[in-house]
Amino acid sequence: MATVLPQHQAFDVSVDVQPQSGSKCFDDDGRLKRTGTVWTASAHIITAVIGSGVLSLAWATAQLGWVAGPAVMLLFSFVTYYTSTLLSFCYRTGDPVTGKRNYTYTDAVRSNLGGFKVKICGFVQYLNLFGVAIGYTIASSISMVAIKRSNCFHSSDGKDECHVNSNPYMIAFGIAEIIFSQIENFDQLWWLSIVAAVMSFTYSSIGLGLGIGKVAETGTIRGSMTGIDIGTVTETQKIWRSFQALGDIAFAYSYSLILIEIQDTVKSPPSEAKTMRKATLVSVATTTLFYMLCGCMGYAAFGDASPGNLLTGFGFYNPYWLIDIANAAIVIHLVGAYQVFVQPLFAFVEKSAAEKFPDSQFISKNIKIQIPCVGLYNLNMFRLVWRTLFVITTTVISMILPFFNDVVGLLGALGFWPLTVYFPVEMYIVQKRIPKWSTKWLCLQTLSGACLIITIAAAAGSIAGIRVLLIYLHFFNHSSLTPSCKGSYQQQKREQKPILKMEDNTAARNHIHSNPAFDISVMEGGSKFFDDDDGRPKRTGNVMTASAHIITAVIGSGVLSLAWAIAQLGWVVGPVVMVMFSIVTYYTSCLLVACYRDPVTGNRNSTYSAAVKNHLGGFMYKVLGIVQRINLYGITIGYTITACISMVAIRKNACVHKHGEGKRCLINSNPYMIAFGVIEIILSQIPNFDKMAWLSTVAAIMSFTYSGIGLALGIAKVAEIKTIKGSLTGVTIGVQVTQTEKIWRIFQALGDIAFAYSFAIVLIEIEDTVKSPPSEAKTMKTASKISLSVTSIFYILCGCLGYAAFGDLAPGNLLTGTGFSNPSWLIDIANAAIVIHLIGAYQVFSQPFYAFVEKKAAQLYPDNHFITKDIEIMSYKLNLFKVVWRTLYVISTTLLSMIFPFFNGVVGFLGALGYWPMTIYFPVAMYIAQKQIPKWSTRWVCLQVLCLSVLVIALLAAVGSIMGDNKNQMLQHNQVFDVSVNMPPQGGSKCFDDDGRLKRTGTVWTASAHIITAVIGSGVLSLAWAIAQLGWVAGPAVMFLFSLVTYYTSTLLSACYRSGDSDTGKRNYTYMDAVQSNLGGVKVKICGYVQYLNLFGVAIGYTIASAISMMAIKRSNCFHKSGGKDPCHINSNPYMIAFGIAEIIFSQIPDFDQLWWLSIVAAVMSFTYSTIGLGLGIAKVAETGTIMGSMTGISIGTVSETEKMWRSFQALGDIAFAYSYSLILIEIQDTVRSPPSEAKTMKKATIISVAVTTLFYMLCGCMGYAAFGDLAPGNLLTGFGFYNPYWLLDIANVAIVVHLVGAYQVYCQPLFAFVEKAAAKKYPDSEFISREIKIPVPGLGHCNLNLFRLVWRTAFVIVTTVISMLLPFFNDVVGLLGAVGFWPLTVYFPVEMYIVQKRIPKWSTRWLCLQILSVACLIITIAAAAGSIAGVISDLKTYKPFKTSY
Repeated sequence: MATVLPQHQAFDVSVDVQPQSGSKCFDDDGRLKRTGTVWTASAHIITAVIGSGVLSLAWATAQLGWVAGPAVMLLFSFVTYYTSTLLSFCYRTGDPVTGKRNYTYTDAVRSNLGGFKVKICGFVQYLNLFGVAIGYTIASSISMVAIKRSNCFHSSDGKDECHVNSNPYMIAFGIAEIIFSQIENFDQLWWLSIVAAVMSFTYSSIGLGLGIGKVAETGTIRGSMTGIDIGTVTETQKIWRSFQALGDIAFAYSYSLILIEIQDTVKSPPSEAKTMRKATLVSVATTTLFYMLCGCMGYAAFGDASPGNLLTGFGFYNPYWLIDIANAAIVIHLVGAYQVFVQPLFAFVEKSAAEKFPDSQFISKNIKIQIPCVGLYNLNMFRLVWRTLFVITTTVISMILPFFNDVVGLLGALGFWPLTVYFPVEMYIVQKRIPKWSTKWLCLQTLSGACLIITIAAAAGSIAGIRVLLIYLHFFNHSSLTPSCKGSYQQQKREQKPILKMEDNTAARNHIHSNPAFDISVMEGGSKFFDDDDGRPKRTGNVMTASAHIITAVIGSGVLSLAWAIAQLGWVVGPVVMVMFSIVTYYTSCLLVACYRDPVTGNRNSTYSAAVKNHLGGFMYKVLGIVQRINLYGITIGYTITACISMVAIRKNACVHKHGEGKRCLINSNPYMIAFGVIEIILSQIPNFDKMAWLSTVAAIMSFTYSGIGLALGIAKVAEIKTIKGSLTGVTIGVQVTQTEKIWRIFQALGDIAFAYSFAIVLIEIEDTVKSPPSEAKTMKTASKISLSVTSIFYILCGCLGYAAFGDLAPGNLLTGTGFSNPSWLIDIANAAIVIHLIGAYQVFSQPFYAFVEKKAAQLYPDNHFITKDIEIMSYKLNLFKVVWRTLYVISTTLLSMIFPFFNGVVGFLGALGYWPMTIYFPVAMYIAQKQIPKWSTRWVCLQVLCLSVLVIALLAAVGSIMGDNKNQMLQHNQVFDVSVNMPPQGGSKCFDDDGRLKRTGTVWTASAHIITAVIGSGVLSLAWAIAQLGWVAGPAVMFLFSLVTYYTSTLLSACYRSGDSDTGKRNYTYMDAVQSNLGGVKVKICGYVQYLNLFGVAIGYTIASAISMMAIKRSNCFHKSGGKDPCHINSNPYMIAFGIAEIIFSQIPDFDQLWWLSIVAAVMSFTYSTIGLGLGIAKVAETGTIMGSMTGISIGTVSETEKMWRSFQALGDIAFAYSYSLILIEIQDTVRSPPSEAKTMKKATIISVAVTTLFYMLCGCMGYAAFGDLAPGNLLTGFGFYNPYWLLDIANVAIVVHLVGAYQVYCQPLFAFVEKAAAKKYPDSEFISREIKIPVPGLGHCNLNLFRLVWRTAFVIVTTVISMLLPFFNDVVGLLGAVGFWPLTVYFPVEMYIVQKRIPKWSTRWLCLQILSVACLIITIAAAAGSIAGVISDLKTYKPFKTSY
């Protein structure tokens, strides 16, 4: 059986296989086991049915009206479904389960009816195929003419009437078909059906989309209940056109010919008939819904003037390139479809001739001809002559009768009744042995008779239409029009409504409107395009063109990572997040489009930059410029990576295809990146390359190609595996990822989705193409709604189908990941489309950057010949500066791509980087300025909340993209390093490590993420104060030195994770274990005391910090309420007591610190308040326009020399506190996989995390100091340095409280456990200590209450709370904690353990250096402790215990 287009399976191209009785691989007829299901059969039917017939449905609906049109379509669907079920019973002759199979429609007729009816069936079939060949010739030539005319119309701005003769295009089509007809088995090419399906869905969907766009543009649903009015046409014409409409609809439902062939692909049990009934129901319902949409939307758009061919009847003028794509798709489809339909007719005639004249060499002899690069070709003279004559005949008839709509109606009429109704009914009667004149027999014959009458009427209507048109046709000169026809058409175009004058040539004129082969010009004579209000040529854009532009701009490479993003978020959150992004994007797009015109002058802003400059002023314009150019630069890096990965994927596919799946195809990505860079260097020197008119068309075609292929492959994969993979919550913790990896990947997924929705930068430019009235903003709001709806549906389909296909293993790039491997050629086409798209897109995005730098250079150095002089070479102007600068730019992006070749991570980072400022912040800020929204009004607050919320999401996405690479990203998402690297065998079980614990999966990135999450916290709040004490020189320098020391001692500590051998030695799971293994004895106890003392101090510090934050919330609201008149003094004690009570309760919850969501909440909260602090600092600097502070810090005079000294020392403690994380380093290392060795991984993780943390700390500290100078508060968020926006400060302080409530327990639980374990060990028989009392808790079960635990933990919390109330000095306590913890835990013990581990000899150079480092840090620690104690003493002088108020 053939596996090409379903249409051709009708002609029984089966291969006989010897019966294989009893084999699991073969069916009962000896053929290979059939595997088709309801879904594959439905897919085959839908693919076969939806085609060129859809184009005439709008015209058909227009003839019948809103009542009869959909009703007739529905009736045809019912009849088709019913007769298809009858036909499905005829697949087997005799028993419906075990009877003999019929492989084709003709076989079924022969088995059930036999004799003369088989010949009739054959004659009808071949006549139908001949007619289809004529119809396809007409349709394809009309599409080619339409492409030519639309481009002519566009290039002449509508001034040229663009008459085009269709004959050359029909002849060209005929020549192509003559050539293809000589290719042996052309219709058997396996890729032909895929191309046909893609093309038919392409032009059908474009037709539907344009109809929707037209309705949205006009805002009116046209048409009437009864169809085209009598008056516009005569009563007789109305009847004939209604009959013809029946034929057009019948043509759209003609697929019975292939039903048996599709059924022959279906597995059993259940019986094939049962499966096909379900498949037919699904496919007919789907097809009817699609047909209804296409027909009704076309009629709603154009009313009674609906064209006969929706895409070539010139109902749409713009976007012309999109119509060109649709028409090109029609031509490509029909070139192949012509051969698929006529090959059976060719084969029938050639077989008959060979049987009748077996000795004729003209018929039977094959002449072998050697064709270079192809091989031997068998030329048969009879085949050459006969097939050429056939094509010439169909071409000539097409040139004589070039009436698309009428020919479609006639074909529908000729084929529907005999093939869809008569033969299925007759065969069913015979198969089921239904008695003559029985009720069932009568009903079936009545159905057949009624459909025969409809078929005759439809044929009569189509023939009547042809007859009328023949009166006015000048044969072989289809561009000729009578003056009356032409003038009437132009009048109709001007009035945009049907012609109401009744003349003798009305019928011809109305038919001409639906037959573009006659080439009626679309521009009214003498009309002119006037200038718009800004002096530019009249804009002509509308809702439809704007929607098309937006969709083209949005759908691109971002779609490839959506399946991975959905996989991280799961079936619930994934689609919801995507919908939320679309809603937010739509809302801010509406705000942005309202800023197109100046509210006072009405002047246009033709670009995004112009809008920002006009509404927000010069400074924000500069900020925008920086953001834009960083974004553009990042995008060019992303495009380089993506293009390279696609090239590698093509190469790898070829390697796997050549050597087999088991072959290791190691491919280095660097040559491909370099090749891409060389291409871009060359293209960058072409003047105005980004302005080339065809570039956007190519980009659109390519992006839709690879996006569509990705979508189709997802559908195919789901259909193949018959399972929808994935889970409600996304990738599983503990299976694919750790908890931390899950968090980072979720954040990164937000960035990937944001990248897919980043198009705001082009929105104003698109708006600048739109005509008015109505106002441009109104048009663009509608266009944004349409385009974002279409895009979101497409995105959700792509993302969800990819996730459904691969589940948690969905690759980062759907086409180049470990996802699809077959069909390799189709994936290669998709990847080639990506490369072609990105080669041009790189230039489009980088050209504005080039122009900016070159313009600035020319302004700065106007007399520099290197910059300004052009050297003319063969009429090409070469500028040396341009050559050097653009080459360097491309080299830099290429090098960065080679350093960071992580597609998914880069996409997420770019999405995070660009989405918030360009899509949210600037549109919101401009809208507020445009509409003059008062500060603190409800609307202003809502907009700011939106802006802030998205900022937090963008920051999380950025951090997730930087940190979120895990074991799968390096292998799955980064194809540049080749996925097929084989790891050396691991000793022991694959599921367990060498210590018997579950296999560790941590990487550099997860370890870095853990460290950053642990480090960034409340310590960041005091850094601005610390910098203020030290000044602009010493402050950053000290911070930098602390980071170096922390990094170095962390590497020493990481070397102590294993005792003995660094690769195979015994593991130390905690810091204490490492000290025990390496140092032992008394030092273990000292370490324990220091640790627990540090934990006790942290609990006090957290109590103070959280109470201060709660007071700050209360004070800021009080301050805002009183307008600043009330000093708002508040006592801190109630807040500390409240915090203490909460901690007493939480301390009794078993394993509270182990709750999986606690670290997520902590990470989110700490990043929230840290980022708000940083953001407010930046805003304060931007507001004042001044960088405050001095080189040496707070001036002597403001404080005394002694105070200056103590404060500087205390500042060291504050900075040390911010870098205290060594205590958890070993625990983090214990999550890391090996090989490579854990120490090696941790060194890399430490350098990354310390670098990121230091950069963040520098920003927070320096921006706070720049904002407030010497007056920088000790706690940036609660020292009341900021008064507004008070709600933002409240959010930050709430985040601090939430963070510290959980963090308190995390830090105290080890101390609780230590004391309880020691007590149980010392007093094992004490019931007070060991007894657990079970107390029922309604709704929660039983709670185990231990009296000792209750008393001890309560006492601990009370002690920390009381001390906090006695010493409520945040800054001093932080400095003291930093001093107490930094030297012993971060320096001393790591140094001592490293010396023992590496056996470094005493008094050796290395030993001395390490000891000097330790002693130096000890001195710093003592100084810091002294400074903090001095601060406490100073504060105590003015302090009244338990009466602290702020």
